[in-house]
Amino acid sequence: MEPATAAAAACPRLLVSLFLVLSCFVSPELVHGQPDALGFISIDCGIADGPSYPDESTRGLRYVSDAGFVDAGAGANAGINPPYSDRELAARYLTVRHFSGGAARNCYTLRGLSPGGRYLVRSSFYYGNYDVLNRPPSFHLYLGVNRWAAVNVTAADDMYIFEAVVVSPADFFQVCLVEIGQGTPFISGLDLRPLRAAMYPEATVNQSLLLLNVRRPAARFALNRYHFWRPASFYKIYRYPFDSYDRIWQSYGDVAAWTNITTAADVDVSKASSFDAPPVVLRSAATPVNGTRLDFSWSPDTSQNNDSSSAAYLLLLYFTELQQLPGNALRRFDILVDGASWNGSRSYTPKYLSAEVVEQVVVQGSGQHTVSLVATPDATLPPILNAFEIYSLRQMTELATNNGDAKAMMGIRTTYMLKKNWMGDPCAPKAFAWNGLNCSYSSSGPAWITALILSSSLLTGAVDPSFGDLKSLQYLDLSNNSLSGPIPDFLAQMPSLKFLDLSSNKLSGSIPAALVRKRQNGSLVLRFA
Repeated sequence: MEPATAAAAACPRLLVSLFLVLSCFVSPELVHGQPDALGFISIDCGIADGPSYPDESTRGLRYVSDAGFVDAGAGANAGINPPYSDRELAARYLTVRHFSGGAARNCYTLRGLSPGGRYLVRSSFYYGNYDVLNRPPSFHLYLGVNRWAAVNVTAADDMYIFEAVVVSPADFFQVCLVEIGQGTPFISGLDLRPLRAAMYPEATVNQSLLLLNVRRPAARFALNRYHFWRPASFYKIYRYPFDSYDRIWQSYGDVAAWTNITTAADVDVSKASSFDAPPVVLRSAATPVNGTRLDFSWSPDTSQNNDSSSAAYLLLLYFTELQQLPGNALRRFDILVDGASWNGSRSYTPKYLSAEVVEQVVVQGSGQHTVSLVATPDATLPPILNAFEIYSLRQMTELATNNGDAKAMMGIRTTYMLKKNWMGDPCAPKAFAWNGLNCSYSSSGPAWITALILSSSLLTGAVDPSFGDLKSLQYLDLSNNSLSGPIPDFLAQMPSLKFLDLSSNKLSGSIPAALVRKRQNGSLVLRFA
């Protein structure tokens, strides 16, 4: 099989060709729990902890176990079962991690990121009857504390893939699976890819871009990022290294009224750098066989909960002229979205071997949306289209716990190996706030932790310094545990602390003088016995 090429499968659900394509270079080794030298995180969910491996389907990108990204003991590994495993699947689709019982929310923590950096996040799911129940589940997928999508698995042999462009507010980012009473959440793979700072400027800390996830009969899978190589029997998928950001570009598929034009020449993408489509994707274009217009449409994405009247799509159309036209030839067309011109009355002429992107924000409705490229009366050639992407603009309305408190709580959880329901963000969403915490919420800023009750929690060892990083903590109860060693001085430096209970532990030594002074002047209630 040639790079970026796979034969079309006879079964419409057989999406395996998607995963047999993709890369020619070997990526650098992934350090456990951290991005590799490319900044990539590539996770095979459900395999035992161990060294990374070069995935054959990507011909070199190294995948690692998810053990370093989930809490110890969270979920369980399983393999998919025949006949669903008897296919040319990439290795990462042969296993899953499933989360039965326990916490309603289970999360993957991706570390080593750049605060404010843009990233592509991709999660994939292949049920494969791993549980031998033949009961495909439904559950919710979250980007941090905001809902991403509803994962509604309807067939054991279907692949479900979701992509988003996000801005990480901190040096870590979480992807969470939430049980909704309709079966056990599971996951097959999770990828994170860094993007250039200038790419997809519509993505901010407060708004993510969710790649439209709507199936089309002619396409192999539901992600709406297309190029126009024909015929569909010679099916092409482009990923890394053709796309240095490892975006998945799939063929749109055969349309009887369309043909395609191609070139082997280089395409200049410098004028389309905000989206940085790979040149190989732009070397082919769709155009009408006989006619003056090219139309395509899309339906609402039912996996997303965009019930707001302000919800919108971001449509990205990629154009470049692939033919050197004679002086008397003209390719000019109007771009209509739901019947309205994208830029008033001005028509569009693609530039020769120079890519451009036309952007359009489309207000969501309950029905289909249609794009029409219509030749102008003076045009001698029909319209063309090289590639397109469709995203939903999702407001990140739920605010996470402030970064300092979140890191402190993760440190405390790790030190004492606490389970409880301590998964994901400590305070948000409110429905999943960690047991033993009181949080202060604001409509305009992150949540802060004001109380932490860990009495009778089987804590052992020293008082962890992470407690001292909870700058808004007013109430701390560590009573009835087996904490040992001296009472640390940092407890007196906690600026908001008003109540501290250290009773019924194995602490030794004297109480720090600064704590004694606070108790004497009435600014702190201190219990120690």
